[in-house]
Amino acid sequence: MTSRLSEVAGCAATAEEFFPTAVAGSQPTPIVELAAILPDKDRRDCDATLGLQLACLLQQVEGATSHAKRLVLQRSDQELTTRVRRGSWSVTECLEHLALTTRAFLPLIAETIARTPRLTRNRPLRCDMLARVLIHTLEPPYRLRHKVLAHLAPPDNEFPSAWEGFLKTQEELGQIIRSAVGLAIDTVKIQSPVCSRMNYSVYGALGILSAHQRRHLWQIERVLQSLDRPAA
Repeated sequence: MTSRLSEVAGCAATAEEFFPTAVAGSQPTPIVELAAILPDKDRRDCDATLGLQLACLLQQVEGATSHAKRLVLQRSDQELTTRVRRGSWSVTECLEHLALTTRAFLPLIAETIARTPRLTRNRPLRCDMLARVLIHTLEPPYRLRHKVLAHLAPPDNEFPSAWEGFLKTQEELGQIIRSAVGLAIDTVKIQSPVCSRMNYSVYGALGILSAHQRRHLWQIERVLQSLDRPAA
């Protein structure tokens, strides 16, 4: 399956091209709201393509939050903490892992954004090759499994604390994206917090986090489908 984000990152595209139907019904932050963050002089230097790209990233994050809410709605604590097979994760563990991963990225991204230069001309943001490859491997339905580092492995927490952590990191991630308006975030890199030998741009990192969320929301769907399946 080809990553929609990796296909259109850095290119002009309609918002619909970025979003699967799984997140339909979410309420994204309008592009005009992002544009309103910019001072007048910078707004003139930031064309519609750039605003669309960041708005698309923001909508993916907000869409993931809305999709997660629909998945856990009216589910019991027992369902949300049950592992359907040995070695698998429960819904709660998937959400905890998402929060831990986002939390590992956020300080690095925020620190780098703080020293990122402003864009000096109208141009689309470009996703570097390594980030494109990682996004492609993360997109569901996935075949390649990634080893989870110990500090990103979900602890055996109860659902309420995992859910609160997920919502908090989603909100912080959205704020980070808003703070990047008008900045050349495809020209500055961070060292990957999950693999010290990898470096990718801030723009690529944000795309990776978004694809990572879709990956585990798809996993949550499969867990819940297994729980709903009548026993043979």
